[in-house]
Amino acid sequence: MVHSEIIALQRRVGAEPDGFWGPRSIAACRAHLHALMPHPSPWPLQSQSALQAFYGSPGNENNLDKITFPYPTFYQGKQVLTTRVHQDCAHSLMRVLEDIKSRHGSDMAVMRIASDYAGVYNFRNKRGGNTYSLHAYGAAIDLAPSTNGFKDAWPVRSNMPIEIIECFYRQGWISGAVEWGYDAQHFQATQ
Repeated sequence: MVHSEIIALQRRVGAEPDGFWGPRSIAACRAHLHALMPHPSPWPLQSQSALQAFYGSPGNENNLDKITFPYPTFYQGKQVLTTRVHQDCAHSLMRVLEDIKSRHGSDMAVMRIASDYAGVYNFRNKRGGNTYSLHAYGAAIDLAPSTNGFKDAWPVRSNMPIEIIECFYRQGWISGAVEWGYDAQHFQATQ
């Protein structure tokens, strides 16, 4: 993001608009987004025991439902119409996507990112880890990985729009961009 975009983001989240994305801006952004979330959270904690108690065994494809994207969505340049997501968060993910379309469908910059799909269900461990990824449960989605790299700091080196992040937080999903400061492509249905 350029300086003026950082200032606009700081204004949106209630931080001092000084163009420096530091601890105060991060705290203001988290507070802004957490205020949008449902309380109590509908999702489990991130521990493997809590995830398995809520979602069942990772890799169990019987727990997956198919959803149809409400706007044109593409995986590596090829249109995809549907994806499989855990049955317990399928309706919530549809509400997220419908919210993105309803609020931002005419904003080409936002929709370009929202339509760059990179997957939901993938039975695998976390990158560089030995515990299961939320993708292994079908409870995470990745968007626009080419401009929101795993280790790229958000919002300075990643371009995930706050408008998309807000839509996920309204449904209680969390963002790697906000919670960890990197992996802006990743959203998951956990606390």
